[in-house]
Amino acid sequence: MDLFKKAGLVNDDGTPKLPTSVDELMAQAKQFKEKTGKPYFVQNLANEVALYTRNLYTYLFQQDSDFFADPKQVKLNTPEARRVLEMYKAIYDNDYTTKDMDYAAGINAFLAGEGGVHLNGTWVIGDYTASSETSGTALNAGGYAVYPYPQLFSGKKAQYADGHSWAVSQKDRTPEEEAAIGKFLKFFNDNDFEWSRTGHLPAVKAVLESEAFKALPHRDTIAAVATLGTPLPSTVQRQFAIQDIIGQEMNAAITGQKEIDAALSDMESRINELLANI
Repeated sequence: MDLFKKAGLVNDDGTPKLPTSVDELMAQAKQFKEKTGKPYFVQNLANEVALYTRNLYTYLFQQDSDFFADPKQVKLNTPEARRVLEMYKAIYDNDYTTKDMDYAAGINAFLAGEGGVHLNGTWVIGDYTASSETSGTALNAGGYAVYPYPQLFSGKKAQYADGHSWAVSQKDRTPEEEAAIGKFLKFFNDNDFEWSRTGHLPAVKAVLESEAFKALPHRDTIAAVATLGTPLPSTVQRQFAIQDIIGQEMNAAITGQKEIDAALSDMESRINELLANI
């Protein structure tokens, strides 16, 4: 927030000004860089596929793109996907983002105040809040804020989200073993608040609505993710392998190794070949 104040991107109530369109995002990123000398975004773009994929899914959802209408055949060579890649390529080409950073470097860069906005998951909130409460740190200088991805398109209010699941394999077990599994899973359910303290959203609605959860830092702004969060259809198989393909092709397009249309075409064909051979 210290950098947002220097950039003149703070509302009268002290909250950050967030963009409401692609044009507004680009204008604010330009203003931020001119006023602070630093990039608007801190992104981990090296040795990374997940961030690219999350970004694409989020802004496809916000354009009401039903790109997985058929869970066995994706449609990504589309105007909606092209808009997303063009936006992130413009951010990259204009140096509105950090470059050549892996995940750890991106976190350390944000903690050191080397950029304005770190695109990451809610799991880092606990660590970032601790830094913001430590005198002398970049996050302490002017405060620290957390928000869902801004709504840049006129479609559904959404951002991509996935989660963590526990699964128990199907096999013959003794009654004692089954009881032990039940006890273990009940423990997780009963202690869902402890899981959520780091920044993760709870899986239990009663915890989400509890005063204890609401009293945690930044939960007033991130609780909306519980309704905004949109996953891929559960019928889509090999989602992690698909994530790798999208990340590789987006990286190639955004860094200029491929034309955007070629990257989208290759992205679509590679995913569909994968799904056709399951």
